[in-house]
Amino acid sequence: MLTTVILILVMALFVLIIWLLSFVDMRRRRKKYIHGKFGKIPKAKDWNDTVRNYYDVMEKETGTVDDVTWNDLSLNEVFQRLNHCDTSAGEEILYWRMRKNHMSLEERQMFERRVRTFGGNEKEREAIENLLCDIGKDASAYYIPSYMDAVEEYGFRFPWLFRALQVLLAASFLFMLVTLNDLAGMVFLGVCVLNLAVYVYLKYRFELELSMVGTVVSLLENARQIAKKKEVDLLFPDLKTELDHLKGVIRGERILRNQRAGAVAGDAFGMLADYIMGVTLWQVTTYNKVIRRLAGNTDSYMSVYRMIGELDAAISTASFRKSLPWYCMPEYSEEKTLSMEEIYHPLISEPVANSIELKRSCLITGSNASGKSTFIKAVAVNAILAQALNTCAARSFRMPEAEVLTSMAVKDDLMAGESYFIREIRYLKRILDHLDESRMMICAIDEILRGTNTGERIRASRAILEYLKNKNCIALVATHDKELTELLGDDYDNYHFSEEIGDHDIAFSYKIMEGPATSQNAIRLLEFAGFPGEIIEAAEQPL
Repeated sequence: MLTTVILILVMALFVLIIWLLSFVDMRRRRKKYIHGKFGKIPKAKDWNDTVRNYYDVMEKETGTVDDVTWNDLSLNEVFQRLNHCDTSAGEEILYWRMRKNHMSLEERQMFERRVRTFGGNEKEREAIENLLCDIGKDASAYYIPSYMDAVEEYGFRFPWLFRALQVLLAASFLFMLVTLNDLAGMVFLGVCVLNLAVYVYLKYRFELELSMVGTVVSLLENARQIAKKKEVDLLFPDLKTELDHLKGVIRGERILRNQRAGAVAGDAFGMLADYIMGVTLWQVTTYNKVIRRLAGNTDSYMSVYRMIGELDAAISTASFRKSLPWYCMPEYSEEKTLSMEEIYHPLISEPVANSIELKRSCLITGSNASGKSTFIKAVAVNAILAQALNTCAARSFRMPEAEVLTSMAVKDDLMAGESYFIREIRYLKRILDHLDESRMMICAIDEILRGTNTGERIRASRAILEYLKNKNCIALVATHDKELTELLGDDYDNYHFSEEIGDHDIAFSYKIMEGPATSQNAIRLLEFAGFPGEIIEAAEQPL
């Protein structure tokens, strides 16, 4: 019997040593990762739609970026380009900021202080990021905002049963130590098997809940360590106060954190440690305690969650700025003016910058692939980044606070029975419905009404654009219809993109120029693509 006890202790010591070695190696690799990623372009990843959960549970404000605009501007890709967050909370708050698309003056000033502080203090930033990495991005953690809405419903039933099994385990262990006989050892092992079976059942039946609450309390413990940092105390003065309301929850942190670590590790030793702890059922009883304590402090918890997310998002924004060729903070004015110098699209690795000042709406013409759509997307994306993250991919960017709406990447919807044209007019109608004299709108429209015949397109487009000219908006409209530049020349500014056509290729400058376009290149592009000569000749004949 003594041999059995010694064997158990040796196995436990072996697991502990392996865990410590793994922990030291993990810390070393994490330190290298944190130091190396700041200011670098994040690696491309599959889109994780759960980053929108915080946004979905928040009460929607007017002026948020709607789904059509989000998809038109490929803002999933923009989000991933700037996302260097270490926590799920950071990603959710960053996404929410981009969708919210508005900050008060006080919020903007505080956000800028946070970005500059963490961007300029490498040692403090990396120490904080190490704690943020401890919180991490468990798949379950993205559901915390909705989980906290009904946290009291997630407790296990019959808590007295788990307490009874713990008492039975302790009693059988003491009996084995006192008697040191095989029968006592068999009783102890039997209780261990029973407890482990209960734990395994609960773990797989409620895996999401157990993992989530482990992250919940891990966030609080790491938030407590983060709150001790001098700069954090200045930039998040309410963090310590809210954490004080949650002291009872934090007391259960270590046990649930160990359970979470074993589950997340995925290696044999991590799983073994998890199941050894599972025999005691401590995670289960602690889980129920934590749920009860959280139920009375959900507002304080979500305040901490928001502040940790804001901290992570500020660090990510500082990293994004450093990764750009150049950037600026936007200037805001009450004038109906968009003024930008050397603006570019942040997703383009070697961008061609453009400068322009708009006091009214404009038509942008030009050949195929000359840069029209990319330019109006760059303006719209930067208007969103300006108001969400106080950051623009430009030398300077001046604007009034504005809602941003688009009608660009229109597609038919066979499931809904909507043709391309029906969907397009629905997109345009939603722009008209959002016009508001109290807040300016920036709208980007690509190839207006291209889903119908030329005659009706020109007449209807003219009517819509004439309606917009007197509203509180600046519209950037890309079009191939030269007729619109003549019909609306007195009310809309005209700009164009052009190209140089050689014998065997076309060279685009991607620079915006004043006035309407005078060239076309569709037939030459057919020729360069290798279409049969008879098609090219027929296309060149007048109708």
